Amino acid sequence: MIVCSRCSKENQDHYKFCLGCGAELPRESSKPRSFSAPTPPGGSPKVGTGTKPPRRMQAAEALAAAEPVARAVDVDPSPVQAVRSEPAAAAAPLPQELAPLAEAAAPCINCGAQVPENFRFCHVCGHDLDAAPAPNRRSDIPEERVSAPAVAAAPRRSAARAKLILIQPDGSEGEAFPLGDGPTLIGRGTGGIFANDAYLSPEHSEFRFEGDQLVVRDMESLNGIYIRVEAEVPIELFDGSVFRVGQEILRFEAPTAPDASPDGTQLMGSPHQGFLGRICLVIGRETTGNCFPIPPAGIHLGRERGDVVFPEDGYVSGLHCRIHSEVGHVFLTDLGSSNGTFVRVLNESFVPKSTFVLMGQQLFRADY
Repeated sequence: MIVCSRCSKENQDHYKFCLGCGAELPRESSKPRSFSAPTPPGGSPKVGTGTKPPRRMQAAEALAAAEPVARAVDVDPSPVQAVRSEPAAAAAPLPQELAPLAEAAAPCINCGAQVPENFRFCHVCGHDLDAAPAPNRRSDIPEERVSAPAVAAAPRRSAARAKLILIQPDGSEGEAFPLGDGPTLIGRGTGGIFANDAYLSPEHSEFRFEGDQLVVRDMESLNGIYIRVEAEVPIELFDGSVFRVGQEILRFEAPTAPDASPDGTQLMGSPHQGFLGRICLVIGRETTGNCFPIPPAGIHLGRERGDVVFPEDGYVSGLHCRIHSEVGHVFLTDLGSSNGTFVRVLNESFVPKSTFVLMGQQLFRADY
């Protein structure tokens, strides 16, 4: 057991932070270690009383006093071998007062570790589970905590109804982030798997449930939230709609007639052939790259085939998606691409089950 120097609470040996006050626990044992060197094989020359030891013996003794550990290892390695041959000590059992609560645990919102319901601080990262900014917690728990079993066993955090599973670049699954029944705020300030993504805003998105449906809301983030559209299902595009194909971010702009000058003179331009609008590459906050007009017949986008191609983007399929018109409206349809087509959330949107969500440079799958 490790005794906290701040509140004197006893903690398990493998805990990093105190469960009583959240202070960092000392990692070294409080018992002093013995570094005395063992007697070399054959013994040491005995020096008589009043006899001055040789100069060579004085140097050896000085070296032994200055580096006892190194001398012990060099001369007699048997103590090291004995330590290595001992079996590893078994983990200390839980105290009797905590044994009934071993199964009543919930994930820490900061690092995801399983923490018993009656603990206030996470033993892995030291996060205060009752802190006001922490999502997925009940607000009806009083600040004063007592040690009565009925209060200790009361649930403080809502059970996870869904989780965001990180998808690695090779397609394998990574860490999972739990989503509770109440609003869950996600961003670079949340920490954990989101802390190192510079493309995430500190408060990027908010997930919540409306009935049995998961809803995501954009918290006015800089780079937005993208949801993957279902293959062969048309999605309507509006003026200003932004979508992502591979690593390319494009914005749809509907055609607008130029306004006449105050004296009634019309602005001249190329003949209008009934274009549906245009798509423009977004290469910065206020910067637009190449733009491509959309004729009445529509256009196809891809890496190898189509009217607009991105030959250097390996995340774009050979024939990725198309933009077309139906009954006077413009639609975007994914053509069964390998990496999918993603549409940016304007304000908030429903997230279908097992749908992929793109935030910053990280891809997640919403499972619930």
